Amino acid sequence: MNREYLKGLGLEKEVIDSIMAEHGKAVQAAKPTEEFEELKSEKESLAQKIADMNSSLTSLTDAKATIENEKEELANEVNTFRQKELKTRIAHEFNIPFELANRLSGETEDEIKADAQSLSKMIVQKPVIPLASTEPQDEEAHKYSNQARILAEQYQSE
Repeated sequence: MNREYLKGLGLEKEVIDSIMAEHGKAVQAAKPTEEFEELKSEKESLAQKIADMNSSLTSLTDAKATIENEKEELANEVNTFRQKELKTRIAHEFNIPFELANRLSGETEDEIKADAQSLSKMIVQKPVIPLASTEPQDEEAHKYSNQARILAEQYQSE
């Protein structure tokens, strides 16, 4: 509100002064008080806390996602090791060479055993021949048996 505007309306000076006084009171009443300033600063501090908590929440969410990914990778690794151990055990059970154990297929133990059984039928295992006689030898008997054989051959040829 402006004094010049009120003069332009043709109002007297006392009326203008009273209008301006009332207007001043209204303006003073509308001005922010200390309580308003306190509330404003409290709002700003709460807004800052919310921003901090949102950033903490974001970092925790990222950490959780990372942990979930690591957990999934470790679970897959454990399952891989269990499958390898199962295939190795079944290969041993069906006398399949360990080099072929990873070639066994199937998801369950029964499926892998069925595959191992069909594979073991196709694999011809060579018998293991001992490098030397496994029977204990009597040195003296062995010497005389050779001499007796030689003598028997000589008498037969005569």
